[in-house]
Amino acid sequence: MVVVSHSPDGSAERIMARGNFSLDAGGLISLLLALTAVTLGLAGLLAWQGFWPVLLIAVIQLTLVVWILVRAWERAWVSELLTIGPEWIEVTRQRHKRRDHCRLEAAWAVVELERPEVAWYGPRVILRSRGKKIELGRFLTIDEKKQLADCVRIAVQKHSAIKGAFNV
Repeated sequence: MVVVSHSPDGSAERIMARGNFSLDAGGLISLLLALTAVTLGLAGLLAWQGFWPVLLIAVIQLTLVVWILVRAWERAWVSELLTIGPEWIEVTRQRHKRRDHCRLEAAWAVVELERPEVAWYGPRVILRSRGKKIELGRFLTIDEKKQLADCVRIAVQKHSAIKGAFNV
């Protein structure tokens, strides 16, 4: 999800990029408990009848499914906030309680949408300025990455000294 807002005086733009995942923590726990109850109930019934390897396979499957769902849920809490002003572009990445901050000069900023090395991967949104390079929106879908690239390009062009500050 990409959301654009402007400062009250119009001097800076804020672009927020967040992952999408519809479950909150309570919903995820409820889903995992229901999945565990059904899977272990059926596997336990079969193990009781002598098919004990089914129980081992069910535990391995549950472990894998829980790991995948928790990883997907964690990605929902990743966000990037870009504040684009006349002099500086500030990028703040947050994942849970960890926060990373990067500052780039707006006058030399260039936005690039790089083609992926592998055909089925999505493009990479790269923001460059004076030798610094950061990738934006790794956690976004392909369409959201294109939307992010367009929003950042429009905001950066207002302050960039480089003409055509967008490359595909």
